[in-house]
Amino acid sequence: MKSKIVISIIIAVSITALIAWKLVDNKQNIDKKAELSLAVNTIVPVMIEKPRYLDLGEKVSINGRIDSKNEVAVKSKAQGIVLKKYKKSGDAVSWGTVIAQLENSVIRQNLQLSELDFAKAKKDVERFQNLASIGAVTVRELENAQIALRAIESRIADLQDQLRNTSIISPISGIINKDYFEEGTLLSVGSNVVDIVDDKSLKMYVSVTEKEVLKLKKGNKVSIITDVHPGITFTGTIDAISPKSDAQYYYSVELILNSPQLQPGMFATAIFNIDDNNKKDLIVSRDAIVNGIKDPHVFVVRKAKAYKIPIQIGSSDGKHIEIINGISINDTIIKSGQINLTDGVDVSILNL
Repeated sequence: MKSKIVISIIIAVSITALIAWKLVDNKQNIDKKAELSLAVNTIVPVMIEKPRYLDLGEKVSINGRIDSKNEVAVKSKAQGIVLKKYKKSGDAVSWGTVIAQLENSVIRQNLQLSELDFAKAKKDVERFQNLASIGAVTVRELENAQIALRAIESRIADLQDQLRNTSIISPISGIINKDYFEEGTLLSVGSNVVDIVDDKSLKMYVSVTEKEVLKLKKGNKVSIITDVHPGITFTGTIDAISPKSDAQYYYSVELILNSPQLQPGMFATAIFNIDDNNKKDLIVSRDAIVNGIKDPHVFVVRKAKAYKIPIQIGSSDGKHIEIINGISINDTIIKSGQINLTDGVDVSILNL
């Protein structure tokens, strides 16, 4: 019985030893293959490119609201009760259109009386001139008659102006956005009558940074897009640029828009295509950048070896990226195969 147990133990130990030897042998074989692989693949295949100069331009998108270029609050220049209301909110008006008529009977009567006084005063002056020529009246009396005539002329001009002001007219063409009166309303001098919006002449104000404002000029074209007209790009023109920044160092830019599809009050985005024809950017493919844009590097090839170089990047058009500092136009940049690279490793170039 004891001999059987001893034999079983010997067999188990032998099997365990055999398994352990096999595992060690396999590990040695794997290590040898790995060393052989490293020895064979010490040269890493890569694809390269040369940096080049290109004007990437720059697109700056800024949100804003479209407003009417001309918005006029019409006020009454005369006092009186509204006899007739010709236009109301939502009506279109042209320059000179009568919006309302105020009572003017008293002014007309005063004007008629003043015109009669004027006719009499004019005859008095003529008579005094004749009498003065023969010395029948003094020069002082003639001057007083002339002063009275001029005073009546001034009164007539004032009454004529008051009479004209009883007809309230539109000073611009546009749409009445709001009215403040009805027939029978007593309007005083300075009372609000209507607000008129010129819907044909539109403007848009946006704020740009001090860096961006230096690249803008009056007359430059600007692309305008809106959510209410998806897929349609409108055109605006820079009409004015503020010469001074606000407290946050932003500059105001006024845009002029001309499109019947746009309306005051719409939310829009202005896209500035900022190009500097005198400036060319040193660019490489965006794929050549490693470590991301927070810590950008590129691999350059020098004497068949790859070296990791830190760079400073600028603007991008999605496919290319501007290199501000770190490499030159004469460098050779690796754009594919960087995942297998370490600093100083040998490389073979695939796209020569």
